[in-house]
Amino acid sequence: MSLFDQIKGLPRAPQPAIPARELWVTFIGVIAGIGISAALAFTYNCPMLLAPFGAQAVLMYGAYKAPLAQPRNVLLGHFIGALMGVSVYDFFGTAWWSIALAVALTIILMMATYSLHPPGGATAYVAVQTGGLGVGYSYIINPVLMGALILLVVAIIVNKAGKRDFPASWW
Repeated sequence: MSLFDQIKGLPRAPQPAIPARELWVTFIGVIAGIGISAALAFTYNCPMLLAPFGAQAVLMYGAYKAPLAQPRNVLLGHFIGALMGVSVYDFFGTAWWSIALAVALTIILMMATYSLHPPGGATAYVAVQTGGLGVGYSYIINPVLMGALILLVVAIIVNKAGKRDFPASWW
């Protein structure tokens, strides 16, 4: 039996099949959202490319109904992550424990404010690891909030055009 046959024989995930139309709306949204932020970053040499935006794209274009993908969670989660990350870096520098501290504080504050957004934890991680990309507290505005806002606006436009209910709630 070939490897392909073995893979085909694995049990399917317990979820319904995703219609091709949904896949296309997701594809177009990701290309547009990440594409616009990447084009701006390359054109204007600004640091708008963050790894957490890849995870944010998964949520807003692929899991758009999830509470973690809604505007409040996206904006507040990234803001808290950026603020905690830059603050921890400012006080303690980069170390294994300062990265862990920034992510832990971010998660606790996101939970306390009902704004849990997994990419926000990654935003804190990147802030400590890179020293806020060398721009200090400006990191909160660019790339974090500007990039998150671009992806959010594109998600609203593409999801509405694709007749998908996003956002499910605004704040």
